Amino acid sequence: MGTTVNKDMVIYNQTAQTAFLERRQDNIDVFNSMSNGAIVLESKIIPGNFAQSSFYKLGGEIVHRDVNSTAKVTPDIIGMGEQVGVKVPYKYGPYASTEEAFKRRARSPEEFAYVIGQDLADATSAGHLLYGVGALTGAILSNPAMNVQGNIAVDGRKALTRAMRTYGDKFNRVALWVMNSDTYFDIVDEALTNQIYSEGEIIVYGGLPGTMGRPVLVTDMISQDVSFGLQAGALKITESQMPGFRIWDINDEENMAIGARAEGTFNLDLLGYSYKMSEGENPDIEKLKAKTSWEKHAKSNKLTAGVLIDLTSTGSNGPGGQVGD
Repeated sequence: MGTTVNKDMVIYNQTAQTAFLERRQDNIDVFNSMSNGAIVLESKIIPGNFAQSSFYKLGGEIVHRDVNSTAKVTPDIIGMGEQVGVKVPYKYGPYASTEEAFKRRARSPEEFAYVIGQDLADATSAGHLLYGVGALTGAILSNPAMNVQGNIAVDGRKALTRAMRTYGDKFNRVALWVMNSDTYFDIVDEALTNQIYSEGEIIVYGGLPGTMGRPVLVTDMISQDVSFGLQAGALKITESQMPGFRIWDINDEENMAIGARAEGTFNLDLLGYSYKMSEGENPDIEKLKAKTSWEKHAKSNKLTAGVLIDLTSTGSNGPGGQVGD
């Protein structure tokens, strides 16, 4: 009779890790191609608790030059800014299963590792989005100029144009809407109600399509009270450390069993905003959602992640939104 030894558990660890990496890469490829570049998922080793990078702050402009003047000119100062992204740790499990549970289904315990690996990949993708949207909430709330109010029932798609208005002449930078499913279907209902012609499967709307021609990321991870209009590069989520797996024998119970758990870390970087290092390392979701955790470093609002639409308004509040630098 054979006895399970450590090298057998290494095989299970490799099985879990392989299943994780294959499913994770599929999720990344699909998500990056569908988000119109607004939310980017990637893998890259990043040391430390924060990702810091400096940049020049210019924002110069050309002005009239008097060819007949000998007046002195005063040099402008080249400023410096700092982009700060933050590292977020996470854990998964532990889970446990008896070997009997798999044997009764004519399955190998190795399948336990495979299932865990795939589920971890899906849980990681969902968690990344949850924390990423939380960070977007906190960062954009810290910048009142990029917050607008709207109500789909009253304003219809004007709630979306109100958001785009914050970008002024750069409104085409809005590349992706992020909203709750209830909000999405409210917009679809409003668009169908206002169609001016319908025959068979051909529908002509009185204006632009329901979401202004932009793709929509529909997720119930965010409240139906808010939606986002994001520009390309708004949020970068980086798997900054290789996830760790542990699969082990459980030999002190009535039935022989296997346990599994995992942990990892990812970084969040937001376009135009920096995480305040004074708020501390290893933030949880509530810390990321707090507007006091973020500050704008971009000189122009048109170079920030996006606009937040507060959908709790009870009625139209006019054109709304202001174009600001």
